[in-house]
Amino acid sequence: MTGIALTDVWRMPAPAALDLRVEGPDVRGLSDGDIRRLFPERVTGDRLNRLRNWRRLVVRIDDRTVGVATYTQTPIETHVPDFAVAIPPQMEARYENVQARVLDSLLAAIEVASLAGGCRRVVLIPQGSAAELERRGYTCIHERCGGSWMEKSLP
Repeated sequence: MTGIALTDVWRMPAPAALDLRVEGPDVRGLSDGDIRRLFPERVTGDRLNRLRNWRRLVVRIDDRTVGVATYTQTPIETHVPDFAVAIPPQMEARYENVQARVLDSLLAAIEVASLAGGCRRVVLIPQGSAAELERRGYTCIHERCGGSWMEKSLP
């Protein structure tokens, strides 16, 4: 049995081709189904307005939206009020390490945009668990009256 590659025996998941774009209100946009899947809780009018009208980073795989982040910048920081990654189960099985790759690409794009805009801090309000963001250098900030968010200082 020499000369048989393991890929001939076990099918290994392939890496996904990520399509990462900066979009504005005049571009394709997010469908209502994408918004409900990415933000499963009730979507407020403010969030819906931001998702439709603010600049946003969008990650797609096979023409399906799997990650989104809206953002705005001040001279000091990049504010990211809407941040979500949601990978359908069939994509998790089909592609190798897809959740981490989408998260990494979205965060890297936010950080590059921040540095390009002269911002040295990212303030992010995540959807769901903060553990993956903490592993990537984000710190959770809790305030009694102001709620909670995550932030990262850039070099």
